[in-house]
Amino acid sequence: MPSLKTLNRRWLFGGDELQVVSLVLIPVRVIQVLLTFMGSGNGTCFDAVGTIWLAVTVAYYCVCVLLDLATVYAASIGTPTSPRQLMPNIVRFKAAFMTPVIVVLCVASIYCCTFHCGGNIVYRLMIPLISLSQLGEVIATSCCLYTLRGRRLDDPHLGTLGQRRRLGTEYLESKWEKRCRFLCKCSGFFTCFLFGGNDSGEGNDFAMVARVLADYFEDDGSLDIVPSDVVAGMVCLRHVQKSDERIFREQRMLSAEARQNDRVISEQISDLQKQAFEDMTGDDAKKESKQPTPRTDLFEKDKTYWHRVANRDVLDPSNQDDRDVLEEAARFSRHALSIYTWMLYIFMHPITGVPKLCGVRCCRMKGCGSCCGGDGGGEGSDGEEGGTRHTGDVCCSLHATALLAQANLEESELAYAHFGNSIVENPYCIIIDHKWKSVVLSVRGTLSLEDCITDALTESVPLDECGRKWGFDGAGEYAHTGILTSAEWIRNDLDKHRTLEKLMKDSGAPHPDYRLRVTGHSLGAGCATFLALMLKREYPDLRCLPYSPPGGLVTMKTAKAVAPFTTSFVLNADIVPRLSVESMEKLRNDVLDLISRIKVSKMDVLKSAVLGSGGPDRLHIIDDILHPRDAVPDSEFKEQVKRFKDVQRKVKEDRGAPAVSLYPPGRIVHFIKTEEAKAYCGGCGKFCGGRDREYTPMWAHNDDFTEIQISPSMAFDHFPDRVCVSIEGVARSWDLDCEAGSLRAVGWGVG
Repeated sequence: MPSLKTLNRRWLFGGDELQVVSLVLIPVRVIQVLLTFMGSGNGTCFDAVGTIWLAVTVAYYCVCVLLDLATVYAASIGTPTSPRQLMPNIVRFKAAFMTPVIVVLCVASIYCCTFHCGGNIVYRLMIPLISLSQLGEVIATSCCLYTLRGRRLDDPHLGTLGQRRRLGTEYLESKWEKRCRFLCKCSGFFTCFLFGGNDSGEGNDFAMVARVLADYFEDDGSLDIVPSDVVAGMVCLRHVQKSDERIFREQRMLSAEARQNDRVISEQISDLQKQAFEDMTGDDAKKESKQPTPRTDLFEKDKTYWHRVANRDVLDPSNQDDRDVLEEAARFSRHALSIYTWMLYIFMHPITGVPKLCGVRCCRMKGCGSCCGGDGGGEGSDGEEGGTRHTGDVCCSLHATALLAQANLEESELAYAHFGNSIVENPYCIIIDHKWKSVVLSVRGTLSLEDCITDALTESVPLDECGRKWGFDGAGEYAHTGILTSAEWIRNDLDKHRTLEKLMKDSGAPHPDYRLRVTGHSLGAGCATFLALMLKREYPDLRCLPYSPPGGLVTMKTAKAVAPFTTSFVLNADIVPRLSVESMEKLRNDVLDLISRIKVSKMDVLKSAVLGSGGPDRLHIIDDILHPRDAVPDSEFKEQVKRFKDVQRKVKEDRGAPAVSLYPPGRIVHFIKTEEAKAYCGGCGKFCGGRDREYTPMWAHNDDFTEIQISPSMAFDHFPDRVCVSIEGVARSWDLDCEAGSLRAVGWGVG
């Protein structure tokens, strides 16, 4: 519903949210009444003051229960787009009871100091407990109201559209910039700067982030919506997408059966034709029979995600090319995982992680004179094969130790590692994989607050100059600003240390016949793609393996241009390969349209998310909670959505930025979840590691990921450990070798 407007304020919540609060408070009130009677000794131990306290307290609780019941009733009628006329009056009446609560609390506190009831300690403890519960209620209510107070209805910044236009975009951008800086500082402080935050408050990078956010949420005062409305819209979108998915799976099954029948008939006809031809011309005229053409007419005109992917090809375990793709993916996913170092290693092994790292470090320290081993904090000396150089590591070389343990490598196989992190620089490492005769450049993905800022620098930047500098065709192409900047920093750092040249190209290089492979996950996958473009001229046989690459990375021409040497891998409903400015705008508009179509209360919509089932019943759920698309009744919110879209079009026109669509790079293998174990035993490792799930690898198109799929696993499917373990699981089911480590690895135990 629209935001609650009462007490001369436009609050940051609607009346619907008060229904949940009231349902929680009703049993709490009952418990408080019972404690009151227990503490009073049935009234036999009270004098006149105590009797008044008892009567006022019980009366207050009874009235509160009635008000809570009235709130539940008022919030259960209507739809999210229709205001509740009774709710402002109920809220004002509730607010009037705050003063009596404070008065009763003071009386109870004073009386408890002098009250003695026959020496019964139970009675003497109950009344202070009641007083504390009342005090906690007052404090919690005051804090919530202060946090969600919104703005005054007479605020000039919240007035007409003309007033907001006169403020200009600078006002909104400065406001968002302050919010972003404050959020980063608070996040860094409360995490003890474990995930960065020291470098996130400086520079002008927040200006671009603020500009993107200001444009995305700019409504010019026309949209009246609260966060719970967005949640309800997300639930409706989830129902619609799951309905499309069910249809896709049914049609996929029918299509597969039809193709199998066509193949059998075709083979039978082909055998008859072949035999007849051989009878006439002899064995010298044998020809290869033509395979039947797959049916591609299903959902050809539909634009939803599941309809687009209905006829994508599935990787075949009997096809050697597909086996090579999957084996390579399983092998180097562990290298992409390892650069996340000790934080992810302990996350994956919460109990045994620390002892394992300590044991590995002790083995490495044999014969070493110091805790840091001479290579922990700064740059070590250049050396022959086996010499390592670490920059930006912590005490005891913890990052490097976890990296080697995660990938099951020897110390000599880590040629170089940079662990420093800021908005510009990104951690990366160079690993020597003897088993696959490869030099692997692995770039870390998003882990720190600085990385989040880099991800949020989503404005498109031309690739013309970058293409001329590094020798690829970037004319007229665009890319993600933040990720391209990080990739350029890594490329310059590679030139500074010349590690690749020393390993592969210089005279006397130890591995001139090895192949360069560039890999990374998330943000690292995007950097790996740009690094592959920058290094392709010097290393023609280069291979790039991005895992869960960002969706808003490069334009379509570049995404297809890198396909001959780039294969990306996406796990199920992973949100990041679908994230782009365009997909986020589509998600926002879809959610707003669905909110305007809701015909039941918000609580009924949220119940459908918990109690609703899949299969054919989901179609009935959609019919029960949503108006048909062509029969949406007129409402104030519907008009607000129209004005909001007009404002968004005007914002884009004022910016004058080119309309650019960005996509994930290269050929794409999409692992779609086809089965999940019904029994679930819990545990962080089991939930985040992708176990008890079966995935089917399918070839996908770059434009298949332009729609964000609402799913409970949309965030967890992006976790690097789940991606790695899931791909390795599919590889094992194909009887492929995906054991981590090189030929000379000592087997430190990945676990």
